Parts: sequence; structure tokens; C-alpha cells
Amino acid sequence: MGNNCVSESDSLINEDTQANFNKIESRPGIYAVEHTTNTYMDNLSIMSSPDSPYPIIYMEKMDVIAFKGHKFAILQKNSVYYGEINQKYQKNGKGKLYLIDVDKNRNQKLFIMKGMFKNDIYQESGQISPFGECLDETSDSKITEPQDSQKSIIQNNQYKYNKFINDKDINSITDKNQLRPNIVNGYIQYLQQLDEQLYWDTPPQKREKFQRTIIFQSTCQLDKYNEFKQLIKQFRFVKFWLIYKKIGFVIEHNPNHWYFVEVQITEDEFNINIYDSIKCSDAFYQNIKHKLTQLFQKLLNHKLQSKLIIKDNIPQSYNTYDSAVYTCIFARMLRCNCRNKALIMSTSQMRSDLLKLFLN
Repeated sequence: MGNNCVSESDSLINEDTQANFNKIESRPGIYAVEHTTNTYMDNLSIMSSPDSPYPIIYMEKMDVIAFKGHKFAILQKNSVYYGEINQKYQKNGKGKLYLIDVDKNRNQKLFIMKGMFKNDIYQESGQISPFGECLDETSDSKITEPQDSQKSIIQNNQYKYNKFINDKDINSITDKNQLRPNIVNGYIQYLQQLDEQLYWDTPPQKREKFQRTIIFQSTCQLDKYNEFKQLIKQFRFVKFWLIYKKIGFVIEHNPNHWYFVEVQITEDEFNINIYDSIKCSDAFYQNIKHKLTQLFQKLLNHKLQSKLIIKDNIPQSYNTYDSAVYTCIFARMLRCNCRNKALIMSTSQMRSDLLKLFLN
């Protein structure tokens, strides 16, 4: 998309050949082994360690996680399944499937199928539950019609990345205008879907080194734990911070001040990295530090000593209309592993990319 530093190939892992069993350095206790899809479970030797949350197996079109009690998680593109499986790694028995349906305009909707599966086929018609709350609209584009009407709106060409894009949104992309929330959050969903596509296009023997990205939109309620859990309901039984190494949050302080936050979690550290084109004092960021610390203490179920890091050597906005554009650039840097590289993308380039994305 016109930028060497943040080219899409940057997020692909290196070409080194991996051993069959290779501990992932950034995720202690999780192991990877490559198997073809016709490998039977009786022939597997799954490694684990004393502190392992769960073993993980990388396969051609899926990642398989084994839990105690013969329960498994199958992670595939746009779906997560928990339950019983057969020797061919097919959903078989009692289980729960979280399925994301994506249409041609990249709008997505989450469906949940709970009940009996046989050889990957869901056996209980009528038990599929749609969850409309995954449509993450801002207040001026809220869908209030019944579900049948929602379907027709989603098929409208103006409805992209779960946002109803109107003329005001498009006009905000032009120079000397602050981006509207629909554009920023729609772009974040684009980055998320792009990362998902690249991950599942990566061969299984290389996938263990792929640092997956999850970025939460500005509408995310950090101080409302139960609402936040709804955003990650498909990871109810899997710790999402072990699946996604790169975690980001888009923050809208006010319409003219946006910034980006990266959270880094290791066994010993909890770092909150601030990327802000309108740099403020440490005291200004204490609120977001407190919210994120409280949120992850509940998620991890233990106390955290958080460290706030305000990033230097990043572009600064000297006007009132570019901070949201820079926030999109910072999010793109995170997804493309450019956090420690010189930024060579201008705001005009980012605006041009946004126009192409939302007008195509």
C-alpha cells in the first residue's frame, strides 16, 4: 500500500526451518508440531511443560489445543471450536463453535453453534445464535431495525467493515479534516482481517513464529469488564494474550486527540506503550494506565506491576486534524512489526490508502 516500512510482507515470519518440537520463546510452555490433516491422534506425541497452559499443534488449516479431559480447541480462519473431536481432528461430539461470517464488503457477524457435531457437521438445526453486538457502530450509524432489515443494510455498498460509511465519513479523509470514528475503527477492522488472512496463509511449520495481532477499537469499554469479555467471547476458554502476541488499543481522548496504546505481557512484565502524536505528560496517561492495569489484572487473575512507556522518536502532529491519521499509522506499524523502524509513511499517504479502502 505504498510504504516500504509497513509493507504487508513485513509480518511474515523468517524462512528458518523449524524443528518438529520447538518451544515458542515469547509464549512459555506452548509447543508446536507440524502434522498433516490425515494424521490420527493415536500417533501423536504432544509435549507439554509443568507451567504449560496448554499444548498446541499447528496443522495445515488449523491450530489444535488439547485440554485435560479429552476436550480440545480448534482454531481456524474465522472460527474457534471447543469440545470433542475424532481421530481425524474433526468436530465430533458435544461442542461449541464460534463462527465469524464475513461478506463481500468485509462486514462480519458472529454466530454461535452449540450442541452435537458429527464429522465436522453441526447436527442441531435451529440452535444457531447470531450476536448482533459484534457490529461495532458509533452512535450516528446505529442499526435499530429488526434482524431482517439488518441483513439488507449489511448488503448495502456503503456499509463496510461493520460501519455505515456516509458522506461525512468520506469527507473526513480529505486534507485538514480530522478522521471520523467510523473511518478509524473501520480501518482497524481491516488490519485485523488482514492479519488473520496472512496468518492462515502461512505454512504450519512457520506459523509458530508469526506474531499475531489483535487491536481493539476506540468503542471498546476498558472500564467495563463484562462488556470487554463480550468482545473476546470466542476466547472464553483460551487466553487470547497467548494467541495474540501484539495487542493494541485505539484511544479517542476527544475528537481532536487520538492515540494508540500497545500492551506487552510477559511472565515478569506488563508494559503499556503510548504512541501519541500530541505528546502529553505522564500524568495525562495515568487514567489509561489504570484502566488497562485493572482490566488485565482481572483477565490474568493476579496483581500486575505496570510500566508506562511514552514512545519517543515518533511523528508529532502540529495541527488539530492529523492525530487520528497518525493513530492509524501507529496501528499499522504494530501489525507490520515496524515499531522499532523509522517511520516513512506520511499522513497524505495514509489518507490516500483510506480513500482507496472505503471507496472501492
